[in-house]
Amino acid sequence: MTRTQAEKLVERLKSACIFNRFDEPGVYMEYIRALARYDYDRMEQAIDEIIEEDSRNVPPISVLIKKYKGVAGTKGGRMEVKNEQYCDVCDDRGFVMMKEQDPKTKNLYEYVLYCPFCNIGRAQAYDGRSISDKSNRSPYYVPPITEYFGDEGIQALREANMKRRRENMDVKRPVEKAVQSIGKEIPDGWQYDTDDVPF
Repeated sequence: MTRTQAEKLVERLKSACIFNRFDEPGVYMEYIRALARYDYDRMEQAIDEIIEEDSRNVPPISVLIKKYKGVAGTKGGRMEVKNEQYCDVCDDRGFVMMKEQDPKTKNLYEYVLYCPFCNIGRAQAYDGRSISDKSNRSPYYVPPITEYFGDEGIQALREANMKRRRENMDVKRPVEKAVQSIGKEIPDGWQYDTDDVPF
């Protein structure tokens, strides 16, 4: 999540809980730093659950993270991210693969862009340049689709994905009709003999 989203969640905790320590030096920033590492929507769900249980005290960061992982519902803290609605920009994959040819070597390179329009895509975002531990920083990052495509390019992606989806649906429908017609042409003389059934 972005810093602004993290601040929004901390302000929500500050407003919802009666007893908090956000006025003490460093506490506010530590909460923002901790929350910013996680997905905004999932953390908001975790905060909803915590406030329902107890809105008196602001929970420690460790409790927020444990509740966040519980919301994710997977072992080892791995987060299962799903889209509530179909994302027509990335076709619910969360990323778009791009091919680019190096003009000098003529080699074709493939790289990934994450989709900022859906939950799955935002979960694919990575920026090794902004890792807080300087010894673990890297120059690698996954840029958003919007960095390479304007509104017209994104609309073209939407149209191509929607066209492909319609074609896939049209292919499935004749198969369903063929399956429904099976068994309709049973010869008249062929029937089960109900006298031999043991029950």
